[in-house]
Amino acid sequence: MDIRQAYAQFFADRFLKRHCIIRYMRVSFGKVNITPKDYIGRCLAGYTPVPRCTGKYDDIHARAVLIEDLVLGNVQKRLLLIALDFVQVPIMFTDYIKEKIQDAYKIHPNQVLIHAIHTHKSLDMSGLFIKGDGYPGVIWSVMFGSFRGDDKYKVWIARRIVDMVGEMIRQLQPARIAWSKQTIEDDIIINRRQPTRRSKSRLGVIAFKKLATDDIIGFIANYGMHPTTLNMAIDKLSADYPGRLIATVEKESGGSIDCVFFTGPAGDLNPITTCGTDFDALERDKTPMYQQHGTYKDTKRLGSFLGRKALELARGIPDDNYFDTIEFKSHVKVFWVPMRDFTRYWSKSWFYNRLVHGIKRHILLPVALVLADANEPNFAGFAAKHRGWKEIVTYTQVQYIKVTTKAGDKQGSLAITGVPGELFEHFANQIFDRTLEGPEDTFIFQTSNDWIAYLFPLTEYMNGGYEPFASYSPICGTYVKKKYFKLLQEIEEDITGGYF
Repeated sequence: MDIRQAYAQFFADRFLKRHCIIRYMRVSFGKVNITPKDYIGRCLAGYTPVPRCTGKYDDIHARAVLIEDLVLGNVQKRLLLIALDFVQVPIMFTDYIKEKIQDAYKIHPNQVLIHAIHTHKSLDMSGLFIKGDGYPGVIWSVMFGSFRGDDKYKVWIARRIVDMVGEMIRQLQPARIAWSKQTIEDDIIINRRQPTRRSKSRLGVIAFKKLATDDIIGFIANYGMHPTTLNMAIDKLSADYPGRLIATVEKESGGSIDCVFFTGPAGDLNPITTCGTDFDALERDKTPMYQQHGTYKDTKRLGSFLGRKALELARGIPDDNYFDTIEFKSHVKVFWVPMRDFTRYWSKSWFYNRLVHGIKRHILLPVALVLADANEPNFAGFAAKHRGWKEIVTYTQVQYIKVTTKAGDKQGSLAITGVPGELFEHFANQIFDRTLEGPEDTFIFQTSNDWIAYLFPLTEYMNGGYEPFASYSPICGTYVKKKYFKLLQEIEEDITGGYF
């Protein structure tokens, strides 16, 4: 703790004693560089053909916010939200990080959410892109890559995150919390499955002010748009537009305000870089959306635009909307997803879907499981196993965090939902409508704690396309949605097994 932090803590303590505040919250923000020294030549995950890194536009980081609930100066509970500049992180890796944090600082794993911002210009954490090349390389990676990943790099990342959390604990300061949302009306996103829908995402912020002053410490930014502003041929390391959003906040605030970005529901929502806004034409021919030619200029343009919007939104929250105490409950539901096809109804993609599913179910995953069992992978891309002699299943989880706030007689609440994949807009709207706090007070973080698939409705599977091809199982989205709604029901009936 430097001299400025010491003075800030001294005056904050005097403020608390003077006003007889016995319950309050504290917060801190953290950041650590996780770019390896040998990033040149590594595969960049997210696109096929898989490019190998030749340089970098910007470093990749782990960023986090730590929230603490205190009564009479004693720690009641901590909530830790971590965002990693990767396309995806498998559950066995996130569980490992959580275990190391628990060992070091006694923060229960259910009180930690680990999110991948989903940039397509970062390094492979899943083993699905380890071979490089085109589709044959990805198929090889699925079959043989689960035990060939760079475990040393992952262990190093976990150590860096644990060190970051330790520094965040030392920098905790009394704070107040508020949140707000705003629809971005500008045409910066497009639903690549249904362009004429003219989709609009809500930009959300969860802001924290110093308890005794009007100064913003930092905020969480949340927006649903695929971090794919850089075209598939680019071979430079980058956090894509989320990195530029954060850089804009830091620059515009003179470095006084921290920001952590969590990607919202964006499974079928792409940025508009070069495809244009003739939505009727794009409905007829979707190729320009899937093969955009965005450059780092587009990354900076969209990141700066959203960064200024997020900062304006955070600064615009009235002081009366802030709360100075919190309580939270974090609920996690772990469940198995079977490797099953969906063939109840005839569709134009029936034969293609059956062929792709058959190859995955009877060739790719069985070979991967045999080799993985023999080689004991540490951080496999899927936590898959055989159930019985014939069925393949993988386990994953959904997370629901309810935060209850107070300021005098005023009360409020917000919810944070973590889902293990790329959530389609249709399912996201259903979750917003069903979540206990309602759409305005609910923040969805996709690709959190795990990645198993694009999470799409079964009607989209029958329509075919790239997303079903790239997913573990066509029923993943339906399973995740149903298990999440079941968790909400259990919470309402007070029978949840979640950690309090």
